[in-house]
Amino acid sequence: MKLRGRFTVSLALAALVPITIAAVVTTRSIANKWRDDYAARRDQAQRTVESELDTLQQRIEHAAQALASHAHPFVGKLLIDLAESHGTLTGDEQRDLDQQAGPTMRGLSLDVFTVTGPDDVVLVAPHHHAEVGDPLPTVRRLAEQTSNGAPFFTRETIMTGSTDETVLVVESARLVHDSESGYTIVLAAGKRVGDELLQPLYRDGDDARIVTPDNKVVLPPKNADDWAHASKDPPIQVAMLGPDHKPIAYVEVAVSDRGRDQVVRTIALYALLALGALACVVVVGMFVARRTVRDLDVLVEGSIAAARGDLDHRVPVRDNDEVGAVANAFNFMMEDLKTSKEKLVIAERIAAWQDIARRLAHEIKNPLTPIQMAMDTLRKSYKKQHPEFPEILEESTATVLEEADRLRRIVAEFSDFARMPKPELGRIDLNDVTSSALALYKGGSPPVELKLAPDLPRLDADKGQINQVLLNLVENARDALGDRDGGKIVVSTRRGEANDRVMLIVDDNGPGVPPGAKDRVFAPYFTTKQMKGGTGLGLAIVHRIVSDHGGRITISDAPGGGARFTIELPLRDGAALLASRI
Repeated sequence: MKLRGRFTVSLALAALVPITIAAVVTTRSIANKWRDDYAARRDQAQRTVESELDTLQQRIEHAAQALASHAHPFVGKLLIDLAESHGTLTGDEQRDLDQQAGPTMRGLSLDVFTVTGPDDVVLVAPHHHAEVGDPLPTVRRLAEQTSNGAPFFTRETIMTGSTDETVLVVESARLVHDSESGYTIVLAAGKRVGDELLQPLYRDGDDARIVTPDNKVVLPPKNADDWAHASKDPPIQVAMLGPDHKPIAYVEVAVSDRGRDQVVRTIALYALLALGALACVVVVGMFVARRTVRDLDVLVEGSIAAARGDLDHRVPVRDNDEVGAVANAFNFMMEDLKTSKEKLVIAERIAAWQDIARRLAHEIKNPLTPIQMAMDTLRKSYKKQHPEFPEILEESTATVLEEADRLRRIVAEFSDFARMPKPELGRIDLNDVTSSALALYKGGSPPVELKLAPDLPRLDADKGQINQVLLNLVENARDALGDRDGGKIVVSTRRGEANDRVMLIVDDNGPGVPPGAKDRVFAPYFTTKQMKGGTGLGLAIVHRIVSDHGGRITISDAPGGGARFTIELPLRDGAALLASRI
């Protein structure tokens, strides 16, 4: 077996070990996740019980508070009757009280309603009429013991039909004092703890019940026969505290853990099957890779050569298979690209010279017209011996000299562009160059904001030419903004995506570049500022400097509106700036 084959096999075998470990770790992680979810369900169940108990207690507390108000019709009338009867109700008053007590209790959804008078004798007990007229000092003690209104759980006797039933209730006892008569009555309001407390806990196979401290069932679970097998873990217990703050009962919740072990076994089985399948794939891929990788490496080398502009590169075609077909197609593409590039270069040169000729003719024609008119005026004035000939001579010669100077500047600008020197490269810090170049615009209008990336790597570049690029782009943005209110220019730097380049970005919030002009904006002598005297060489110079540095410049719409110029420069001279980030 050759070196490539041995390397492929070794890599495949080495990959099996971490993959196996990863499969085991993953299986255990999933099992731990299941356990964590189970623990979270238990915590949620406990919070649900506590929330339901708290809600139940708050309802009873609010009901007792509403009853204890002097403004309540029932309590208010009772206090008035006691004051008028000097602490003892008449027979009619007692009957009226009995008639109102039942509707009052049912109106507040209560199951227990007891009122004792100043002498602790029961005045009202619609839930158990047998207590009416009997002394019951425990109600007053409960009100005093529980801070006058704090809810608690207790056992109460309720008349159901013709039988008495002792049930678990949540209750609140309060003292109601009448300052005018000096009498104090005590009322206790309660509600039976029923299945509605446990209903929110019956989900996902969970079950719940209420038991006494000695493990007697007060409210049975939904599935009493299956309670012992609902969960391997002990049920969650939440105490229901009595007036002495000791548990009078417990809410027990069995959080179901059914299927946990089965899920873990299934995951482990799937993990083993995946490892077996992966091992088979690696073995088969070992034989395919030995032959394929060799030809793919050649294609990769050819692609990199094409990206660097070496259109003469060709890849060898070894076999008449799919890879060989790709190699043939690649070579055909390179030949076609070379031919197309040659044709394109010739066409671009012809078009460029035609454009240069038209632009030169236009730029030279403009000054010639005033020169011709000035000389014609001067000639006519001389022939006619015009009395103001000296003044006409002065004005005409001034016009001729001014336009001649304009012609000289145009010729010099075109000449400078044609003789632009190659960059003199050196290691520069783009942030330093940017800060120095734009210091002239500090405090100006429109404002120029800098956003420089920290720890920007140095690069090979001509400091003077990069400075010229910055100034041309900023001036171009300033011309685009004009007198626009709120105009702003943002110059930023940052690293490239593959850490093989730096990026210089100039944004403005001006009108932007029309879509039809984006393809021509870097062409020599193209300008949208004819009325402002622009020659159209500024962005062409920028494009040439960036290209001479091995970089690229693109134009797009800025995020907030306006134009964005993005320059990418390689860190090292001669490094390929591949768009594919290979």
